[in-house]
Amino acid sequence: MKRSRQHLVALIAIQAAANQSLAADALDGLSLEDLTKTEITSVSRKSQSLANVPAAAFVISSEDIRRSGAQNLPEVLRMAPGIEVAQIDNGRYAVTARGFNGRFANKLQVLIDGRSIYFPTFSGVMWENDAIALEDIERIEVIRGQGAAVWGVNAVSGVINVISKHSRDQKGGVVAPTIGTQGKANLYLRYGAAIDEDTTWKLSAQGRYAEPSNFLASGTEAEDRLSNATVDARFDRKIGNGSDLALWANATNSSLGDALNIAFANTLPLTLQPVSIKQTNNSQTLGGRYRWLTAGGIESSVQTSFQASSLALDHFYKEDRTTFDLEYQGRYTFAKHDVSWGLSHRSTADSISAYPGILTFTPNEFTQRTSGVFMQDDWTLIPDTLQFGLGARWDDTNLGGSTFAPNATLMWTPNRSNTLWAKYAQAPRMPSRAEQTVSVFSSIVPPSPQMPMAVLIRNSNSGQSLGAEKMEGVELGYRSQITPSFNLDLSAYRSRYTDVVSGRPTSIDPVTLFPLAVIQNVALYNGGSGWINGAEISADWLVLPAWRLQLSYTWTRIEMDDSSNRIVQSAGEVDEQGTPRHYGSLRSQWNVSSTQQFDAWVRGSAGFYALNAPFPNLVRVPGYVTLDLRYAHKVNNELELAITGRNLVGQKRTEFISDYLPSIPIEISPSLLFSARLKF
Repeated sequence: MKRSRQHLVALIAIQAAANQSLAADALDGLSLEDLTKTEITSVSRKSQSLANVPAAAFVISSEDIRRSGAQNLPEVLRMAPGIEVAQIDNGRYAVTARGFNGRFANKLQVLIDGRSIYFPTFSGVMWENDAIALEDIERIEVIRGQGAAVWGVNAVSGVINVISKHSRDQKGGVVAPTIGTQGKANLYLRYGAAIDEDTTWKLSAQGRYAEPSNFLASGTEAEDRLSNATVDARFDRKIGNGSDLALWANATNSSLGDALNIAFANTLPLTLQPVSIKQTNNSQTLGGRYRWLTAGGIESSVQTSFQASSLALDHFYKEDRTTFDLEYQGRYTFAKHDVSWGLSHRSTADSISAYPGILTFTPNEFTQRTSGVFMQDDWTLIPDTLQFGLGARWDDTNLGGSTFAPNATLMWTPNRSNTLWAKYAQAPRMPSRAEQTVSVFSSIVPPSPQMPMAVLIRNSNSGQSLGAEKMEGVELGYRSQITPSFNLDLSAYRSRYTDVVSGRPTSIDPVTLFPLAVIQNVALYNGGSGWINGAEISADWLVLPAWRLQLSYTWTRIEMDDSSNRIVQSAGEVDEQGTPRHYGSLRSQWNVSSTQQFDAWVRGSAGFYALNAPFPNLVRVPGYVTLDLRYAHKVNNELELAITGRNLVGQKRTEFISDYLPSIPIEISPSLLFSARLKF
């Protein structure tokens, strides 16, 4: 195995160096100063230059995505400082910003063109769904830190906004197949055209497939066979007088297997038995956005969408859901003020059926309604030098009550090359449908000499209503173009979490069918609190006109408060030890010649401890360092061929132990991908 990895690395390196004597083109034809002027819209919901925003912001371009060789959105997000990405299996990932990661991480708001793709049942993202093809992404805007004053509840530790390409930039046809080892395959198709000079459309489709991985412990074939399909259509029309209309339709379908360790408590010693399940998801979405400019100079937009979706886990869970979103936003500039405001409403109705005795939702049908308003004012105190920002948002939902999220920033730009900023903000995390209304067996305490009976832990809210989790924090940041070819971005933060959802023991019930077990009921309540501290750095260096290096590094530390409640204390220990203290990456993009590219990506993470479901103990997840390589050859203006090697160095590993759902860990091993991209 080790020798085959060395041969794989050597093969890609030799191909990259084959014609290095040819003259190399500058990267993207842009200077680094041009790259820092990238447009970003997610900080204050208006177009701004990345170099002058009072936030810890990072932009991943479509070129970055293409040259990464990544096949899905979570792998792309590994580029961003402050974003922790851990692979669970072929399709599932744990993704968070600034700590508190998990299979159902719920403090990072993720959007596509401003519309949340959170799964309302547990307020997290189902990354296995491929909601958008990577080829259809113009850029990804990553904002670390509180964003609730603009984007509402759940934008606690950060906001990721995926911006899709305008159909005018997708005219013509594209065929992009990928095939690789471990049964990996991907096919992207697109065609777009102009109806007239103001009207364009595009239709794209993507299919992705992966054969099962291997279990980490045994090396035998796992159950995580993946099959995804996405179809996306978009229509854009420029109406005139500053107005435009965009309409889109999207349909997705995914299938992904899993193997869960289910414990049987009717015999001693307690035994685990793997149970195979198949998860299927599908969704259909219609949406539109209209933007216009009034005679008085007010920029306005209205965006709406409707989605029907379903999720099923064989023999365990079935959900049907419809979701409606409506949002208005306005902006007006006068004197030294740039004011934005808006209002939004979301209604999501579900019908859930679950396996009785293991998972119960009460009621099994529920409609959640959330409405909010916000206002943001960026006030120029000294032109081109000092800016003060003040904003707030109020949200109300029938599942958790009302929340208020203020935000204040101060940005000092002493010259064109340097920006310093400070930020204070509060952000709420609204309890999810599952936390409020579910009863589930979450873990098992095995028998011991001191306690001869197994204890099954059942979480529920026992009819009590949960309130919002709260986060209050400060950030300091510095962004500098030190030389025309070197940029540096630094940020540090300290945040206080309160009212974190945890549990407290209540009654103990016998188990009729299992005489050697009892049920410990745990009521969920807002009982946890603690601090999180961190620092992030990113550097961008254009070493040569054809060679670019990008570095990102993150340091994170969580310190939860001690508690006399043993469940809160245990949950705090999981949070503290479940976040890697260090992680980062170094990317190299090299244009070997006008027709060849060679890219290298070193990335790694420190080790951490994870909850070993279904048992309430922690297991060590070792740290790792690995390497991706990509070589691409542009045959002509229409055809590009590429070979990508992923996870080429380091031992076989797992990156995450699934919490809450006891999935059996799989191994992540080297893979080789061959891809082509044909334009016509």
